[in-house]
Amino acid sequence: MTLSWSDWQNAPASVDADAPYVDWFRTAVFGGSDEAEGLSLKPLPRAASVGGDLQPAPLPNFARPAPDTTVATNPRIELSWTPDADSVVVGVIDSAIALSHARFRRIDGGTRFLSAWLQAGDWRNGAAVPFGRELFRTEIERLMFHARRGDAIDEAAFDRAAGLTQFGHARGDRRLEEAGTHGTHVADLAAGFDLRDSSLDEARRRIAMIGVGLPPRSCIGASGNFLEFYAIHAIDYILDRADRIWNACGFGDGSFPVVINLSYGLQAGPKDGQMLIEKVIAAAAARAASEDRVIRVVLPVGNDLLSEGAAEFNLASGQSSSLDVRVRPSDLTPNFVEVWSDEINGSPNPQSRHTASIAMSPLGTNIPGPSGPGQPGQIATLTNSDRPDVPLARIYVTAHDDEPLNGDPSQQHRIAYVICTCPTQESPIGLTAPAGAWTLQLTSEAQDQDTKVWAYVQSDQSLTFGSETGLAPTFAHPDFDMYDSTGRFIDAYSYEPTPVLTDVTPPIQRLGTMNAIAHTEAARVIGSYRLTDGKPSIFSSAARTDAVGQGRVAPSALLPGEDGAARFGLIGAGSKSGSVIAMAGTSFSTALATRRIALELLNWIDNGRVGNAPGDEAWFAQITPNEDQNAQWPGATEPAKAGFGRMDGPETGRIAR
Repeated sequence: MTLSWSDWQNAPASVDADAPYVDWFRTAVFGGSDEAEGLSLKPLPRAASVGGDLQPAPLPNFARPAPDTTVATNPRIELSWTPDADSVVVGVIDSAIALSHARFRRIDGGTRFLSAWLQAGDWRNGAAVPFGRELFRTEIERLMFHARRGDAIDEAAFDRAAGLTQFGHARGDRRLEEAGTHGTHVADLAAGFDLRDSSLDEARRRIAMIGVGLPPRSCIGASGNFLEFYAIHAIDYILDRADRIWNACGFGDGSFPVVINLSYGLQAGPKDGQMLIEKVIAAAAARAASEDRVIRVVLPVGNDLLSEGAAEFNLASGQSSSLDVRVRPSDLTPNFVEVWSDEINGSPNPQSRHTASIAMSPLGTNIPGPSGPGQPGQIATLTNSDRPDVPLARIYVTAHDDEPLNGDPSQQHRIAYVICTCPTQESPIGLTAPAGAWTLQLTSEAQDQDTKVWAYVQSDQSLTFGSETGLAPTFAHPDFDMYDSTGRFIDAYSYEPTPVLTDVTPPIQRLGTMNAIAHTEAARVIGSYRLTDGKPSIFSSAARTDAVGQGRVAPSALLPGEDGAARFGLIGAGSKSGSVIAMAGTSFSTALATRRIALELLNWIDNGRVGNAPGDEAWFAQITPNEDQNAQWPGATEPAKAGFGRMDGPETGRIAR
């Protein structure tokens, strides 16, 4: 068996070279087809904010409009109870949100959700969403009424009737049948209230909710790279419905302040603040500022500090460098590594200053890479001489548009190499790559110029909820230590009165692990600290200290994301009322930040909406350092890890320590 790369070749017309994840998903998961195992990769409408054209995205056929159905352009707003004009809307974009949960109800038993969009729900003719199922407050409460059993609601029956749980479809969503879900836990920390606590009545009355249930992981992809498609739709939806509901209530000029919580992310990306979803967030923030309205988008910094998935290289002219990528055995999902340089090229036809390829396989054989740097729109394919028709890996070369949304795409570009490998365990379509250490080789092609290059392993999670079939690869280098001499994990900075940077031996880095969709200055970016002693959570990612383009160099702040060294996570709602579960992570710190902003906005409204509204970066810069200092934590933090510092978490109505 001999492995060999093809030379660079222009991608076939059937390959969208600007979306390598789409093509490799089709190749390695769908076997070259547009449909497999109940999922269809056929194009769906993109969100209006990015042009409204079509894009391939995996979704079950039952969630797609049938050919003989129509999409309404004007939703019929159905509200059995209307919010007051002094309310704040919290939008939660997440997975498996228990809409009928008691923590999301009003004191009269009705729901606080103004509307919800189940993106993988059953499509209904005439719906005003491009796919999935939309429910307004009236329908949610009608379904809750039908699910009443005595004085209680059979929430499992509600979930089935609302389409939150789909036993009738092989590809249906059944995550709410688990003890707890990410979406319910996040929504509770962001806007859940205890019905028994009368002191919370005012906040409960005035914080309304709009939910967007993301499709299952099988639709988002193991790498998460269809997340942008669904999340941009979700942002558009929340802002649109909040405005339509305001108008339907007859409040006249103005709008609800909106706080959107998106506790999701990616590990790899340009990290320059110019991913498409970041442009959408920035455009929404700019539009809000011009219209004197309040929109806040809150994102997690990520949990990937220990992922061994970020590396940095400084290549002198003509120099090569290499790094092992350990691809795990029994992995049923494709694996991805992205390689980015610091160049921002002003030409409409940018040329790369470096090459990236796999130079050695886990079998110990050298693999000559394609000659010279690739050009945008080109691909190279790795094959085995025994089966030359079967691709084992592929390199895509893309030109990343570094201009703002709707800017001139001919002005600024960055080159990216996306390296994809097949699963390492035999898949139904028969594509299998060897497990073990693949050698990533980078070579500078620049003349008399140094080139800084970053490599990132992309996220890899199981396609089926609860399974362990998605195994992310890791970088490996003899100079990188995961543990200190006592066996404890090493953070990016030591936790002591004067923090010390520990990332001193490249190429593998802990800095630069920040969530790839969280580099825009238009969003608030939240990390995690431990509630007992203020120590930044070891998993909480860190930013780079040198920005590329318009990218961030620090998160906004840290909020509690775990309780203590011997007590796991934060307590929040389980899948059904009365149940609780503990979860840890920056997703939940983000939810607490969303809650804190929403509560502060209520005070701002009560004070006549005077001055800047809470929740922007300036507000974090003003509030956080004082709260950090007043807490008198034993150690200090650094901005790349903690932003402006540690902010107090808001009360959630849970039992205190």
